[in-house]
Amino acid sequence: MRIAFTLTWKKVLAAGFGAVVLALAVSFSGLVSIAASTGHYSIVGWFLHWTMQNSVDRQSMLISVPEGVDLADPALVQRTAGHFATGCASCHGAPGVPQSPVVLSMTPHPPRLEENVGEWKDRELFWIVKHGIKYSGMPAWVTQDRDDEVWAQVAFLRALPDMTAERYTELALGGTPAGSPAEPGGEAAAASTGVFETALADCSRCHGRDGLGRGSGDAAEAFPVIAAQPKAYLLATLKAFSTGARQSGLMQPPARRYDDATLAALADWYASQPRTNRSEPALRMSETAGGDGIPRQILPHGSRSESAIVASAAAGNLPPDRAALLDLGRMIAQEGIAARKIPACESCHGLEGRSKNDHYPYIDGQPEWYAKTHLELWKEEERGGTHFSHLMSKIAIHLTDEQIEAVSAWYAEQGRDPAKPDAP
Repeated sequence: MRIAFTLTWKKVLAAGFGAVVLALAVSFSGLVSIAASTGHYSIVGWFLHWTMQNSVDRQSMLISVPEGVDLADPALVQRTAGHFATGCASCHGAPGVPQSPVVLSMTPHPPRLEENVGEWKDRELFWIVKHGIKYSGMPAWVTQDRDDEVWAQVAFLRALPDMTAERYTELALGGTPAGSPAEPGGEAAAASTGVFETALADCSRCHGRDGLGRGSGDAAEAFPVIAAQPKAYLLATLKAFSTGARQSGLMQPPARRYDDATLAALADWYASQPRTNRSEPALRMSETAGGDGIPRQILPHGSRSESAIVASAAAGNLPPDRAALLDLGRMIAQEGIAARKIPACESCHGLEGRSKNDHYPYIDGQPEWYAKTHLELWKEEERGGTHFSHLMSKIAIHLTDEQIEAVSAWYAEQGRDPAKPDAP
């Protein structure tokens, strides 16, 4: 028997309309279970996971580990350990930290990362951490403008499979377990009393109670130094993180967690901590003073002239050696480069400049990576902050990458105790 059928555009349109109506009818009927308690049929679970894997793989194809980023760097691993404890372990667990039965009742439930991270490429982990996964409970990174933080989190994830419970406790919790046994996420919740101590414990996982930053050996200088920064600056910065005016996936969540009174107490605490092994740059350098009273570092014999070094860096070339790089950084910090509309950094961040405005932080002794990262963010107009932040955007845009590297290196050197070269 032959059935005559002629396909017309009207029949195609009717079939499409019918399919839409059928889908809406099935949805309206309530017959499709969305209960997490029932899970997925095996074929459905496989299809959804396969779709997710394909999406991550294809959309991360153009991503690669940036030049200069070493995912095995202990300082990079240290940098996001505390964030993992408060932002990730509550769902994924951690070495020595079991997953909650509540989490395991989710569909799909979050995997234990130390057991599954090896299945993903570096670029894929970066994509997942940055963008999150819809309908799974996996959030995107709080800000999409801080790839440096996302790569640091990838470095921590790469270290997870070989991490013991003791090592995790040291890295993420400062050596003090959240409880016995450890309770996932318990370290993140503020009790109705003792909120300040809870908040300080939050800060201490990265910055230490002394504000000098946690980490030693190869992980030293993993964090910026906040001890003895002006209270007004610290409070304004915490509020900027809380409102999102300053972007950081590491700092915005904890700053938002507490009220203004607690933030003020934290600012007061860290402002009162001493700057151990740190002093003003002018007192730390091996320099002679010029007739105008401005310190001058003596160039090594045979080095190029200061004008040649500036011209070279402006043209996109690094100075020939570390000494010349530091001298260029010293010139920018103490004298500026008028021809490029770059004022002396010390005019605001030196002792005299800070005495006039308690919203200006000291930057001598800050880790080289930290100053460099934030100058680059300002240059790309991706760095917010307090109501004085816009001043740095107007300056950073005139700095070359080489000048940023030089001034960051010079300021990092000013915080090192000559008798203890590895001190934070």
